[in-house]
Amino acid sequence: MSLDFWAGYISGAAGILIGNPLDLVKVRLQAGAPAVGGSAVRNHFESAGALIRGAPAPILGYGALNALLFDSYHRALSILGDDVSNPSSPWRIWFAGVVGGLVTWLVSAPTEFVKCRAQLSPGAQSSWSVTKDTFRHAGLRGLYFGGAITSWRDSIGYGF
Repeated sequence: MSLDFWAGYISGAAGILIGNPLDLVKVRLQAGAPAVGGSAVRNHFESAGALIRGAPAPILGYGALNALLFDSYHRALSILGDDVSNPSSPWRIWFAGVVGGLVTWLVSAPTEFVKCRAQLSPGAQSSWSVTKDTFRHAGLRGLYFGGAITSWRDSIGYGF
C-alpha cells in the first residue's frame, strides 16, 4: 500500500475520534427543539456513552475515505502530467481534487447516511444495526440515499 493511502487513513480516523462527539452534539441540537440554559447539551443525551453513537462507521469510513482521497489525488495529478511533489498548474491541482472527491463518494455517501441515522435514532441503535436495517429494507442502493448531493459536494469541495 502506498504512503498516501496510510497517511490518509490515519488522518481520517483521527479526525473522527476528535470530531464525532462535537458532530453528534450539533446534529442533536439541529434535529430537536433547542433547550434553554446551561443544560442544553446534557438534555439531548442519555449518557456520556451516547456521545460516541454512530462513531464506528465514520472511523472506518473516513479513514478509508481519506485514504482514497490522498491516493486518487496523487494518481490523478501524475496522470495529468504534473509533478506530485511540486505541482505547477492550478487547473491540474483543482481537477485532481475533483477526481479525488468523486472517488471518495463511494465511501462518504453510505458512511454519512449511517452516521446520521445512528445519531438521530431514538434508541441506542448502532451503526451496524442501521446498516443491516437499511440493507434489509432498501438494499445497497438505500445506503446511497442522498449520494448524488454528496458526490457534488465532495468533488467540488475537494477541487478547491
